[in-house]
Amino acid sequence: MSTSGKPTTKKRMYKPRNPPGLNRAEINWKEEEFQNLVRDLGFRSELGAQFPTPNSTALDAPPGYVTLYADFFLEGNFRLPMTKFTREVLTNYGVHISQINALGLSRVTHFEFICRANHIEPTFEKFNVFHFVSYTGGFYSFNSCTSGVNPCSTHPPKSLHDWKHKFFYIHRGVILIDMHYRAESEGHPYYST
Repeated sequence: MSTSGKPTTKKRMYKPRNPPGLNRAEINWKEEEFQNLVRDLGFRSELGAQFPTPNSTALDAPPGYVTLYADFFLEGNFRLPMTKFTREVLTNYGVHISQINALGLSRVTHFEFICRANHIEPTFEKFNVFHFVSYTGGFYSFNSCTSGVNPCSTHPPKSLHDWKHKFFYIHRGVILIDMHYRAESEGHPYYST
């Protein structure tokens, strides 16, 4: 109790209710880290990988460019050129790659690895049996179905931190599909077989 007779209360740090989406997460990684990523992944100059200017957001990609996130590559094993399977998932759900969270994209690549390791051709229809699309905090993800379907992975990753702030821009032509940037007003993408 304080000397005034009133109970003391600690000030709490409140986090915003919604994590920063595409339009609010500002760049927050070092250009040196970006250059290491470009070098380690062997990005050719034709890909046009660009480090954003200070205070940029993922929505600030220059005309003819698309936003990608470092953790797509570092945590999700995403590679360029994009596989036919990944293109199929994005096309069928009707979402833009920059609207997918890093954990969701890692589930796509993980599913493809599991299929290929078992000599099964990965297809969107198979993926859709095990996963559904969800929307949280301005990004889409793919979560495991829980009713009537055994999971395809017993220990999937649960979370990634700070991935939204580690983005860069790359030539739009690198992504060989006509991606649609889905507005919230269009509603939730749903696909049923």
